[in-house]
Amino acid sequence: MDVEDRSVFELPYEKPDETFAFGKSEDQVIDFYLSPDQKKPLIVLIHGGYWRPEYDRKHLAPLARALANIGWPVALIEYRRIIGNPDAMMSDVISAIEEVSKSYPNLILIGHSAGGHLALVAAHKVNASSIIALAPLTNLLAAEELDLDEGAVADFLGAPAALRSDLDPTKLPVLTIPTTLIHGALDLRVPINFSHEYVAQKAGANVQFLEFENLGHFELIDPRSEIFAEISRVLTSLS
Repeated sequence: MDVEDRSVFELPYEKPDETFAFGKSEDQVIDFYLSPDQKKPLIVLIHGGYWRPEYDRKHLAPLARALANIGWPVALIEYRRIIGNPDAMMSDVISAIEEVSKSYPNLILIGHSAGGHLALVAAHKVNASSIIALAPLTNLLAAEELDLDEGAVADFLGAPAALRSDLDPTKLPVLTIPTTLIHGALDLRVPINFSHEYVAQKAGANVQFLEFENLGHFELIDPRSEIFAEISRVLTSLS
């Protein structure tokens, strides 16, 4: 396969049940997809898009609704995507998580791609019970060297990756909460070896890795994909 399946972007948009603003920017909002089961942890869903302004949370709305439909309340967060200002992005992600934690003390973070990167970094600074990272960008130095998405890391950081080790998951301490990485072997956007290397580096009882041979990058957020049942299984094991 030399072209990624992007059909998830063609799914109808799923409107949230509620939207809450945690700041003054139109990008500082949280969409809630509610579930009748108030006993389950809240899923905090963080979208990717190589940290670029043109990619917002809406492409994860079908996944958010699908998770809510099987009993998981979801907070789909938005954050300011300001080129060269990664601290604003991280501040928004952390603020959104802290805001939802006021009502939902038990949180599971799920992030896809650059959202997986943000989730892995944020997990060091917020109270979450566990994290699922879908095709995460775990190594900023390597992504910079490979020039992924035509300079995405340089645009995100506004500085060489070597100067921002505080935002590089591979440079951060091992997380003490259960951490699951899921990656498709056919991923053309984020090399699967990023996940292989992260799991090997952080090896321990709290880290697990699930690889899917026939999946690419975007199928991981498609509720029609085989991965959805696996995500549901992992969530059940974590709750």
